[in-house]
Amino acid sequence: MKLERTNYQLLIEKLDRFIRKYYVNQIIRGLLYSVGTILALFLIANLLEHNYYFHKTVRTGLLFGFITLSGAALTYWVIVPLLHYFNLGKVISHEQAAQIIGNHFEDVQDKLLNILQLKKQENSIASTELIEASIQQKAETIKLVPFPNAIDLRKNRKYLKFALPPLLLLLLLLIAAPSLIKDSTRRLVHINQEFEKEAPFSFAIQNDKLEVVQYDDYTLNIEVDGSILPDDAFIQVEDFEYRLQKSDANHFSYVFNNVQKDLDFQLFSGNVASRPYTLHALKKPVVMDFDVVLQYPGYIQRPNEVLKNMGDLILPAGTRINWVFKTSNADQIQIRLPKSEAKDALEQKGANQFEYQSRVTQSGNYQLFLSNTEMPYPDSVQYAIQVIPDQYPTIDVKQFLDSSNLNLQYFAGSATDDYGLSTLSFNYQITHPNGDKEEVVTIPVQEPNSKATQYAYTLDVQEIALKPGDQLSYYFEVFDNDAVNGRKSSRTQSYVVEKATREELEAKADDNNDAIRKQLEKSLQESKRMQEEIQKMRDKLLQKEEL
Repeated sequence: MKLERTNYQLLIEKLDRFIRKYYVNQIIRGLLYSVGTILALFLIANLLEHNYYFHKTVRTGLLFGFITLSGAALTYWVIVPLLHYFNLGKVISHEQAAQIIGNHFEDVQDKLLNILQLKKQENSIASTELIEASIQQKAETIKLVPFPNAIDLRKNRKYLKFALPPLLLLLLLLIAAPSLIKDSTRRLVHINQEFEKEAPFSFAIQNDKLEVVQYDDYTLNIEVDGSILPDDAFIQVEDFEYRLQKSDANHFSYVFNNVQKDLDFQLFSGNVASRPYTLHALKKPVVMDFDVVLQYPGYIQRPNEVLKNMGDLILPAGTRINWVFKTSNADQIQIRLPKSEAKDALEQKGANQFEYQSRVTQSGNYQLFLSNTEMPYPDSVQYAIQVIPDQYPTIDVKQFLDSSNLNLQYFAGSATDDYGLSTLSFNYQITHPNGDKEEVVTIPVQEPNSKATQYAYTLDVQEIALKPGDQLSYYFEVFDNDAVNGRKSSRTQSYVVEKATREELEAKADDNNDAIRKQLEKSLQESKRMQEEIQKMRDKLLQKEEL
């Protein structure tokens, strides 16, 4: 019994060795098939790319097609048999192995199959001793048959015809024309790059960067290098073709005007074309629209207003300005006010909207600096502000004297201001002979509350308690209504009246007496002269009567 089971186990072990060799044979054959298939696909893809310089989309398809087919070949011809070799997956049965062995050893097939069938029936038939004896007898007769010899691995040499030709062709190309394989493979692997097909000449862009600020012009400079130089060259920009400007034999240029967005372009001449390029438009931060809200000082009695898109301003001093900017592509706006070195950031109020408030007091230029992530160095816009200062009021006066009463003085005049007058007053001050001055006395004349006024005033010096030797100085003063910088004033010329001292009065009285005496003497002399003249006239008349 033990011998029979041992013979059967030896038989099964020999079948298992045969099955493993069967899969080794499949692996060798599969490797030859796979190598031939993969090399053929590799050569086909390289030759196609070498001749046609495919677009990156086609190259992507070729690369992934090659990977897919190569993977499928390796899986089907190598990996699956390898898994079966390790008894993974669906492996051929002992019966199938017996049939394959029987094809090589004809007298063994029936015995092998009969032994395997009897073994399966051992548990279902009552008389197991007869079955075991039969298995022992049959197993003994085929014990020395070398089952693995049913597979001749050397027969796989005939499959070298699938692997050697593409392998030899690849080696030949690597020796004779290595660039054909290397360059094509490099282009197939780098599927995200565009490559230019080798030609008698090539295009080289001389610009450092293919970048331009949005809405600006951009000059593209091209150099052509090669054994043969074209007479003309062209550029294709978004399905439109334009002739390049030729500067000399191998230099061309083209001007992109008012670039508003990214532009794809390609250079070509005849059948020679460059790879596609893209001119990148750096989004320029610009002011699309803005309002200038003007809040004038209340005292000038001017209604507030809103200006549309007016950057240059002429404003009264003290006006509060609120700028409201609507922008495009701006992440930040800064402003530099007149006579200032510092920049203030505008407050962002919403998408693409910025605001800034200030009370401008000085004339000059102010600048806006707009920036974003693509243009971190701000682009500037400059405007001018002219601040009209609040002028001083003007005042004039005329003096009229009463010849019959020198103590009475009459004044008449006018006063004006650019925005309005507040008060007009008469002011006087007394200076004593010792130099002491009394406080200025202010007498209101008017409260005009208008831009212009006329006034009149009468001064009676006797109403002012002047003592002998006192000096009276007086003038008119007017104030404007400047509520921002404080009220400003202007004065008329000063007038002066001096009251004589006692000595001056006595001296003046003596002078008056002398003058009267001299006048009387003169009058007496004149009267005497006239009497003499009258007497002479009488004498002449008497003489005429006597004749």
